[in-house]
Amino acid sequence: MEIIELELHDLPQLTKDYVVAIGFFDGLHLGHQKLIEEVKHISQTKGYQSAVMTFDQHPLTVLKGEEKRYLTSRHDRNRILEHLGIDTLFVIRFSKEVAALSPEDFIDKYIVGLNIQHVVVGFDFHFGNKNSGDVHSLEGHQFTLSIVPPVMYDENVKVSSTLIKSLLQSGHVRDANRLLTRDYAITGKVIHGKARGRLIGFPTANVTIGKYCYLAKGVYGVEVEVNGQRYKGMANIGMNPTFNDIFEMSLEIYIFDFHQDIYGKEMQVFFKFFERPEERFNDVDDLIKEMQHDEAYIRKALDV
Repeated sequence: MEIIELELHDLPQLTKDYVVAIGFFDGLHLGHQKLIEEVKHISQTKGYQSAVMTFDQHPLTVLKGEEKRYLTSRHDRNRILEHLGIDTLFVIRFSKEVAALSPEDFIDKYIVGLNIQHVVVGFDFHFGNKNSGDVHSLEGHQFTLSIVPPVMYDENVKVSSTLIKSLLQSGHVRDANRLLTRDYAITGKVIHGKARGRLIGFPTANVTIGKYCYLAKGVYGVEVEVNGQRYKGMANIGMNPTFNDIFEMSLEIYIFDFHQDIYGKEMQVFFKFFERPEERFNDVDDLIKEMQHDEAYIRKALDV
């Protein structure tokens, strides 16, 4: 997949014909995948290059300084789009100047100016200064247009990144995974922690969470990938309230039957199910007993 970075005042001159889906695409969930399917259909029918257009960061990070947490990193998004068969990814370098473009200026620069022949957007797509442009602003131009209806979670709620984050934050991992069409995953480096797990018989790998969405605090059945190999285990996300000496969310993984030194390695953690919420135990012995119960349950559930 070709990745083309788009700078407002240095846009490339392109000669290929493109069909492009436009959006932020955090998560690349079922709703996003409907747009991708339409892009691929038009690409195959018309002979256009299949493309996605997105932003290098969330607009509200630039406009309001909000710290955003994501379902997917840029690397995740790129890998998934390539797996879905997209030819080209356009990444707009988002700035306040880009945000101030009128809908017509956005169209002239980023659609007409890039030789895009067909545009695919969701029914509720908005763009341009103060989100003043909508799907109707894209009508009547030299390019053709597909407007994709929502994919619904139930009768009243559409599938969205916001919905999936809410499901993850309330422990409904299996529902979130169904809407993502894959296991929710966090990729981070293995770092040194308190080394307390080793002392109580559960040596854990501490993985950086970075800008990923927080999940519900508690214990999970997981699979991990490290050094190109897959393993099963259990994870804890939270603040370790029994010890009360951690002041930010931590992700610790106890990999079953694993004895390698992986400090500094990149690990991908795939969340299969939520087992129980985080608890504060009266003493370490109670914590160990509960972790032994967790291990037995998760081993059976993951068929280890």
